[in-house]
Amino acid sequence: MAGAVTGPLLPWPLEGARVVLEAARSDSEVAIVRRADGERTGSVSLERDGAGAFIVRLCIQDGFRGYGLGSEAARLVLDATAAAGFTHVRAWAPPDLGLAVYFWSRMGLRPVHGAGPNGGIELRRDFS
Repeated sequence: MAGAVTGPLLPWPLEGARVVLEAARSDSEVAIVRRADGERTGSVSLERDGAGAFIVRLCIQDGFRGYGLGSEAARLVLDATAAAGFTHVRAWAPPDLGLAVYFWSRMGLRPVHGAGPNGGIELRRDFS
């Protein structure tokens, strides 16, 4: 069962070529910061999911969309959860955002049969 993170889920910060993920308001909310200028461009919210992790939300602010920052942030989270020994990662696509299904599919997650969170589609990637 998913629940709030009781300690750091992953070793923040996580650094990529264009973004850095760093702890924000809590251990479960992470800021997506553009390396070039230190600008906060979005956030990722995570929860524990038993032996896995649940990406509750990954959001890039309007003016920063379309440059691959969300994709890099998602890859950093996926690589770090696999390296940390988690068995899987889950995410979801809201019912009104069809592009989210495509986004998470590009990240290697696959739709799970049945109703997803808040009427959306649940997606999952198992690490083996």
